[in-house]
Amino acid sequence: MAPNDKFALPVPTKADAKVLAEASRSTNSTYQLLYFPMHGRGELTRTLLVFSGAKWEELPLNLSVQKQQLPFKLIPILYETTPDGTILELAESHAIERYLAAKYGLYGTDPYSTHKIDQIYTSTDFANQLFWQRVRWAPLDKRIEEAHKFYDEVLTPYIANHEAQLEKNGGNGYYFGESITLADLKSAHFIDRVLFMRPKGSKEPPFSEEKSPNLWKVLRTVNGHPAMAAWKKTQRYQDLDAGSLSFFQF
Repeated sequence: MAPNDKFALPVPTKADAKVLAEASRSTNSTYQLLYFPMHGRGELTRTLLVFSGAKWEELPLNLSVQKQQLPFKLIPILYETTPDGTILELAESHAIERYLAAKYGLYGTDPYSTHKIDQIYTSTDFANQLFWQRVRWAPLDKRIEEAHKFYDEVLTPYIANHEAQLEKNGGNGYYFGESITLADLKSAHFIDRVLFMRPKGSKEPPFSEEKSPNLWKVLRTVNGHPAMAAWKKTQRYQDLDAGSLSFFQF
């Protein structure tokens, strides 16, 4: 075996767009994910695969070998193999997340319900991007100060707005109806990351049963789902936790 063979990537099927579109309707596909050994922008994709019940695995990563084969030279990349052998290459984390959510019934049943889910998704993603910029990437000697600013300036209004949205659904642990959607998964992951990546010595983030009761119910609902609970107990999940802390020096 040549040294780089283990880093070979699946070859996407070349076919008419209609053929590929029809192949994408499969809910019995298998998946291969290419991403760093940490949560980051691969976290929600992994969770969606867990919730789908699909068979999936992670590909060995070596960007120096693989980068030029990627459509935007970035990861994550998800390869989907349908039952008839068609291989679909899925790029860009948000696009992958929406694709999987739509495929597995977590993204609404009509344009309006999808839009409502997207409102929550994009609101939470904006807050999460600020968390990356202001806390995760902050210089170590400024991280506590930046975390406190983030809690006060970003999380305080975020919590107020999302508590109000959740109250419209009765504060039952879901944003919409009585089932988990992409909105719930996105917010639960955001809360999880903020709590998990709290700088040592900083005050507690304002996510708690007392300070954000409706969001806390969403977190408990998602983390209490059997598929999610089982995933979090795996060694792979623990390794991703460790990889995240190491990479961002928490």
